[in-house]
Amino acid sequence: MSVKATVELDKETGNELTHVVGLTREKPAVVLRQAIRLGLPLLANRMQAPRPEGYFADAYKRHPERQRLEKAMLNVQQKPER
Repeated sequence: MSVKATVELDKETGNELTHVVGLTREKPAVVLRQAIRLGLPLLANRMQAPRPEGYFADAYKRHPERQRLEKAMLNVQQKPER
C-alpha cells in the first residue's frame, strides 16, 4: 500500500530537515520517511496506557537463597584494601 501525502513543516522543522538532508545526502522524502518510521513506534508507545502495578513482578522474583546471602553480607566487616 502506498500513500502520498503533503506535509507542512514549520520553519524550525524545515531547517532541521535541511540540515539532516545535508548530512545524509538523501532526498528530503527519504529523510522524512525514515523519521516517520523511527518516530511512530515511539509515539505509539507514549500513547499506551501504563502497565498496572506489579505487571513485571513475575520477571523479578526474589530468590530466598539470594536474600539470605545479602542479609549475611550485611554483617561482614569490610576494610579498604591498601
